Amino acid sequence: MKREELTELAGRARRHGLWCAWQHGPRLGAMLVSGADSADFLQAQLTSDVLALGPGAGQLSARLGRRGLLQAWFSLHRLPDRGQPFPVFLCVLPQAEIPALVADLQKFVITEDVVVEDYSDELSGWVGQIPAAGSSPGGPAPALPWRAVGSDSGELEQYAVRFHPLPAGGEVWLIRRPLAGDPGWLLLVPGGAHSLAVPPEWQAAITAHGLVDLAGMPETEAHTLWHWLTAEAGWPRLPADLAPASRLLTQTGLDHFSVSFSKGCYLGQEVVSRVRTYGSAPEALRAVLWRDLTAGDMDRLPAAGKDFLTAEGRRCGTFASTFWAPTLQQVASLVFLGREDRTPGARLSLTIGPDELVGEVALLPLHQGADDGARAAWLHDQALRNFAAGRDQAAAVMLEESLRLDATNAEAFEALGVILGRQQKFHEAIDIFRRLEEVAPEEPMVHTNLSLFYMKIGDREEAERQKALGTMKRFGVGTTPAAAAELAAREAGARTVEAERKRAMFAEVLALDPDDALALMGMGQALADLGETAAAADHLRRALANQADNSALHVSYGRMLGELGRIDEAAEVYRRGIVVASRRGDLMPLREMEHRLQLLAR
Repeated sequence: MKREELTELAGRARRHGLWCAWQHGPRLGAMLVSGADSADFLQAQLTSDVLALGPGAGQLSARLGRRGLLQAWFSLHRLPDRGQPFPVFLCVLPQAEIPALVADLQKFVITEDVVVEDYSDELSGWVGQIPAAGSSPGGPAPALPWRAVGSDSGELEQYAVRFHPLPAGGEVWLIRRPLAGDPGWLLLVPGGAHSLAVPPEWQAAITAHGLVDLAGMPETEAHTLWHWLTAEAGWPRLPADLAPASRLLTQTGLDHFSVSFSKGCYLGQEVVSRVRTYGSAPEALRAVLWRDLTAGDMDRLPAAGKDFLTAEGRRCGTFASTFWAPTLQQVASLVFLGREDRTPGARLSLTIGPDELVGEVALLPLHQGADDGARAAWLHDQALRNFAAGRDQAAAVMLEESLRLDATNAEAFEALGVILGRQQKFHEAIDIFRRLEEVAPEEPMVHTNLSLFYMKIGDREEAERQKALGTMKRFGVGTTPAAAAELAAREAGARTVEAERKRAMFAEVLALDPDDALALMGMGQALADLGETAAAADHLRRALANQADNSALHVSYGRMLGELGRIDEAAEVYRRGIVVASRRGDLMPLREMEHRLQLLAR
């Protein structure tokens, strides 16, 4: 099939929907996790809140390594109960990735009653998707061929699973999962009969709805078409777009959909928190839309893993894959772009042979199904109602779900960040506003809130920097790296002058009484502001020896030890400080030390 014919077919699939065997275009498989300890085991190993899943519910999730690197991402479904004494979980992901994921999880099964197995050969099935017809959340779904199963699948929540009998006997597992940007469904039949024929009732519905049937296409072409649709939806593939354990989860954008902010610890969580709280990933996934390129030109662009070198010879990122975006009717690339080049709307140039190509940076996804957008808006509205009524936790849960459906909703990000701040979950609030900064890079209130929360966790330098950035954006002052650096340097100079004044003042007091606890603490803080970390730690240690019941001193001393790389000592100081703060009822230092202890991964 010619490239032009494939692009036309992709456009039809986007307009009308498609149907194919689940191991044909998508090349999917399944992993089963069962046993009495399966829920608790997965809760500690995956990024999503597994314990929140009731029978028949599902969610997106991811598996990270200890360094926060993405190993795999997938949909996780708790199968409906059938009287078994423990829950059973089904994970759906590309079949080629399953053996490595099974082996990785099995290494962490020590004494738990857990069985992890590749279940792909026990299932046959199909995948379908249909563009939504403007149906409202909770309302009737558009006419769907899957109704031939015997149930209105529009009643299913996202990622939910139900069992239904087949007309000719046996059963089908019906899973509602968006796989390529539009409402999607998996119909899986247990028993391993991979040559199972499509029931006549289903085939009639497929034909009546004009779905693109990939069954007659060569497998390679069907996979290419599927790749185009999933790339346009913002779903990166492993290993085609990035090798397993090669990128932080936060670099891929999948953290928007697969991470729970309220579940607590999971493998790799400390790294994810540190990156979001104390910096940003050096490269993050974006789309680059290419001008004046046809589908036949896609092979001219660099392959996945190659450097993105601008026309001036400057490296600005790393290519993932190039694809045809059927909704936009445009050639696009998934690219991991550096901090300075990933702002939406930025123009990037690339030299290929004698030609200079121009592309525009865009946020992912490039296509999002109408039902997701409508449900995201509805959840956002309901969350604000809960927030106004003082039901903060219910509002936070709804906002998280809304953002999983629409990761570009700036108002939902802001509301969730404010709620987390009110709950004194300052690191999580910083995480949310960092994400909002990517969605709304020119919004000054992002930096105002970040400044507040960095001050709450004791990072005065970053708080001042965020405050300055907010001021610059509010008054329309340029926020180029050079301008921001100049402003930060001026403010750092002012802080240095003030810190020197305090050092001189406290030195006079300590000359009279070397053990004055307040002067030792003040001197330690002044030295910390001057960047003399070792000397600051020594003064704070001496101050703490005289004021062992001072919660704030434990926080300051622990921070200095952490900056010096004395991690075990810092962790011990925080542990002692938590006991002190708990006894005294000092909630702010208590929460801060709990957060910092968690970030130290001790």
